[in-house]
Amino acid sequence: MSYGLWFKTYLKHPLQLGALLPSGPALSKLMVKHIDPNTSGYVLELGSGTGSFTKVLIQRGIPEEKLILIEQAPEFADLLHSKFPKATVVLGDATHSVEILKSLGINQCHEIVSGVPLNAMDIELRKSICAEGFKVLKQGGSFVQVSYLPRCSIPSDTILSSNARKLFCGMTLLNLPPAFVWRAQKNVSSTAR
Repeated sequence: MSYGLWFKTYLKHPLQLGALLPSGPALSKLMVKHIDPNTSGYVLELGSGTGSFTKVLIQRGIPEEKLILIEQAPEFADLLHSKFPKATVVLGDATHSVEILKSLGINQCHEIVSGVPLNAMDIELRKSICAEGFKVLKQGGSFVQVSYLPRCSIPSDTILSSNARKLFCGMTLLNLPPAFVWRAQKNVSSTAR
């Protein structure tokens, strides 16, 4: 675990990280438990940090070359390149997910896993990040988001406009800080909502 790098980056950019420590194994497993390991498409990870979720995605059976990791902190992007050489690591901003994926020749992803600290951002920035995600998410795919508050940080109007259904996946007290996980499944039928 890269606690030293995490803490150093936290001191520089606390709002970009949202938590004093990297995500632990219990949270990582909760974030990806709904993802089918036999998925043939790409998994987009936003705010990959030190790769806690990435590691568990690979353990779950997602091929490393099917992972697209968008990370804003250069220190973490370098670390991700070295830890996951077959994944596509992009030093970039989640508000540009559509443009980033198009530049890679990818039109859609099957799942989105987000460690971006949305609750630390203003509502317009949250909407922008989530709307970009839903644009590239395939029908039936999920946008899963961690929150350190007991509420979903994916804006409700963005979920509605994407014809998605919000699901509470659970919480873990084994993470520091304790974390809540939500996901929004895109384009579900109106009777399922």
